[in-house]
Amino acid sequence: MPLALLIVLTLLGLLWTENMHFGLKVSEATSYGVLGFMGATLPWQERWVRLLIRLFLGGLIINLVLAALMTWHILPWANADHIAYTGFADHIWLSLALAHALLWLLWDIRNGWNFGRWTNGALALLFFAQMLLTPGRSGQLLFILFMPIAAWVLYHGRWRYWALGAISLTVVALAFMPAVQSHLAVGVRELLEFSIHQQEVETSWGIRLVAMIGGIMIFLQHPLFGVGTGDFYNAILAMQAHHEIPATPGFIMNSAANSFISEMAILGLPGLYLLLWFLWRLTTEAWRCRNTAVGWFAITYIAIFWVGGAFDSLSWGYGDAITIGLIAGLPLLRKSLT
Repeated sequence: MPLALLIVLTLLGLLWTENMHFGLKVSEATSYGVLGFMGATLPWQERWVRLLIRLFLGGLIINLVLAALMTWHILPWANADHIAYTGFADHIWLSLALAHALLWLLWDIRNGWNFGRWTNGALALLFFAQMLLTPGRSGQLLFILFMPIAAWVLYHGRWRYWALGAISLTVVALAFMPAVQSHLAVGVRELLEFSIHQQEVETSWGIRLVAMIGGIMIFLQHPLFGVGTGDFYNAILAMQAHHEIPATPGFIMNSAANSFISEMAILGLPGLYLLLWFLWRLTTEAWRCRNTAVGWFAITYIAIFWVGGAFDSLSWGYGDAITIGLIAGLPLLRKSLT
């Protein structure tokens, strides 16, 4: 119900938008809801869930192999954004996907539902190595935050302390590695140096913060219904023209770099309420079946969405929107699989 209402409100938001081009683009992205309804109603079988997860892991492996061959100049293609070891994936999206894969593998190492321990361990090492080699601060931060929590939730008795100790040592080692320290230090420095009153906002965090502040200002000006579906970019341009926020030349700011601020800027309080209701229902549904394969796969992605959505716009688009739609239906499988 909350997903259906969110889609309807997004479509209704076209009635008061001034940017129909982006409005239709955002509306088209809501087609992910079809996958959510399919996942919730089709007569799934456990082997199909296993196939789905294997396809997810297989896609990451294929991209990893291609990324290595491209970085070593064995293949003539270029990595996405010319960043080494990213392959054909955007480095932010890739880091989130790798974090999700590692959280899933932690469950399967314990249960052996999908692969044996040696296979799962090898996959985890490969994904962990790729995470170290790519500048995906989003996924690295989520790995540091969630892996110890996941170990505590999954393991019991003395195994809980062994697993928590091993994961904690891995997280500490990750935090002290020069490459990771460099990535995180850049982000901290960008945060400390940012000032809304200065025009030097061309850093990754600088642009994000300008977008978030602009989104909050848009919401305060239009709290009831927002500016309309897809009209975020127009509203930001108008604010920049009036010098309310710094200009970001050459950057198309069509979201607030934050799923929640983006939603409330274009659809006001009703849009934010429906998004939070939708995510909360997903979370509670998945948490109830967290001990199952499908429940753990869903709850780990939803956790990434909650936290990652605070510094990236995951709800509007493309791969992330498709995933959240699919995940929406998966926890309900417990009703047909039990």
